Amino acid sequence: MDLSYNPYVIFASSTTPAGLYARQKWLNQELTPQWRADLQRRVEAILCHQSPDGSWEGSAVETIRHLFGLHLTIRETNREIDTALDWLTDLAMDALKGRSTRNEPLSSENLRALPFTPGSFDTFLTSATLFLSSIFGREEDAYVLAMYEWHTNTILTEDARLQGWDSINNIMRAFVVHSMYSMNSATETLVAKLAGVQEESGQWGKDIDLYQTVNALAHLDLEEAKSQVEKAFGYLAETQNDDGTWGATDREWNTFLVVHAMRKKGEL
Repeated sequence: MDLSYNPYVIFASSTTPAGLYARQKWLNQELTPQWRADLQRRVEAILCHQSPDGSWEGSAVETIRHLFGLHLTIRETNREIDTALDWLTDLAMDALKGRSTRNEPLSSENLRALPFTPGSFDTFLTSATLFLSSIFGREEDAYVLAMYEWHTNTILTEDARLQGWDSINNIMRAFVVHSMYSMNSATETLVAKLAGVQEESGQWGKDIDLYQTVNALAHLDLEEAKSQVEKAFGYLAETQNDDGTWGATDREWNTFLVVHAMRKKGEL
């Protein structure tokens, strides 16, 4: 894809998890002493406040944030990640069974730089648990498959719990990273819902995050997903900032989502 400006500049010396991923995977800094030192400091900062039970601050949101940071940095699972996933899974299973009394507030601020959007807390919790479980190699575990099946039924029966684009984004984010569920009828249903509201410009309307959505859809090989992504890429090429980024705020994160999507589709 021909872009007017270099989209990689913002990551050149970034020490955020997304920035470190970009420097390793896209800027080929993996062997440099500076990248290694920055990575070590970031990972140590993430792990230093983990509680013995595996959580961070006893908070689902903070535990999800730190696990996602570890996914972007060290990539492979370890004892700390496994303990955190076990803690998170217990919460998610309680939510699935209607036994949870937890309801942490969700906002654009406390979900910043995460591939999730505010909505139903229980849907966020179970979706994020499935996403993290899948990317850390637990996609075939019985509890993971049970939660995917529960969400599949929710989607296909038009359950009221599916209402709201934020919850749809979170569920889809979990489905697109699972080798089997990324291709099933529930995923096709979510993609069709998005196709029904995509504008000619390539956007999906003010209630649907452009950057999150194009990134999620770029993980799929479904034809209806591909056509939406192509249209969105056209809009993104026209709206790139002159510093190579996208958006008015959270430019590094937005740019990470866009570049990741474009590379997924071989456009960069």
